[in-house]
Amino acid sequence: MRRERHGGRGPRVDYDAVAHLYDTQPYRARAVDPELLALAGQDQAGRPAVLDIGCGTGNQLIANRGALPEAFYAGLDRSFGMLRQARGKACDIAWVEADGAALPFRAGSFDYVCCHFAFHHIVDKAGMLRSVRRVLRPGGRFVLRNLCPQESSDWLYYQYFPEARLVDDRDFWPVDDVLATMQATGFVEVRASYEHIRFEQDLAAWLEIVRRRDTCSQLQAIPEAAYQAGVERLARDAIDPNLPPSRDDHLCLVTIRGAAPAAGIDAAREVTSG
Repeated sequence: MRRERHGGRGPRVDYDAVAHLYDTQPYRARAVDPELLALAGQDQAGRPAVLDIGCGTGNQLIANRGALPEAFYAGLDRSFGMLRQARGKACDIAWVEADGAALPFRAGSFDYVCCHFAFHHIVDKAGMLRSVRRVLRPGGRFVLRNLCPQESSDWLYYQYFPEARLVDDRDFWPVDDVLATMQATGFVEVRASYEHIRFEQDLAAWLEIVRRRDTCSQLQAIPEAAYQAGVERLARDAIDPNLPPSRDDHLCLVTIRGAAPAAGIDAAREVTSG
């Protein structure tokens, strides 16, 4: 199993510096989390509680609230700047500044915990998974959704900015490592599903996107020279009459799910082991 290496690393991206621009970037709109819809259809003994780790400017939670308005919602992020943007959108959601590996909540506080496209920003990933397991109520669900670099070798970002793949190999755990750590931490019903997205990328249109570096954490995580080299190469290819104006592109997303054991299962295990 992969071991966590802290090494004194700082944040992958300084989101405080780009928080005021974040929602003007492409791809920031969010639809209702389909995993939460399953929770909405279940009978709840009380008011369900939902936590989003790495909530950013709050778009996912605000979308989710439309599907389950009676729930209690909390969004956690370590960037004060991102949370300031979120608070301006919804004052009835609890916005909490903290690290995902040290969730400041009592054990058994949440029915549903999610982490969308933020797990790679967590340095202590094993610590985060332990913390999530602690705050889940018996039978509570955890859903982690992210890019899967190991299945995205032909993604154009990696083709034009190869240093980004090196950084992502450091920051994104292989799926098998996540699954094994969750199982060792006490999650049950642990599984992963993959979504392969294939499309045509217009090089000229994409060039305008990557020229704004804050649109993608892969671009912000690499050195300036590597970023400029990729932009220059893309600019040449976009106007080269000998090259097609668009290229096949592909990336893979992974959704990892797990649950806290139902009430009584943990206690039964302790009796059996004793």
